[in-house]
Amino acid sequence: MTRNNYSHIKSFADFKDEKTRLFYQIRLSEKKMTIKKMELQEYLNPMRLISALISELSMPLFGFLKSMVQNFIRKKKKASKKQKKSSTSFSNDMED
Repeated sequence: MTRNNYSHIKSFADFKDEKTRLFYQIRLSEKKMTIKKMELQEYLNPMRLISALISELSMPLFGFLKSMVQNFIRKKKKASKKQKKSSTSFSNDMED
């Protein structure tokens, strides 16, 4: 057997109050459902969906490009440091 959720109703005034409470509960549920529907429609908007997909897919590519540029700059700095060291040692050897 199921439990009676309306055992608190003792008079017509209690019945009216419960009816009003249930009516507002239904309206609240409908409004929440409408808001969720609007959020879903906004999320599935083709332009927004395409831009979200592009940004998600481009992040790894940009990370790869960033690391390539950083490695290139590091190699360039190392090469310039080696050149400076070799040119100073060469000039020191010439002076001796």
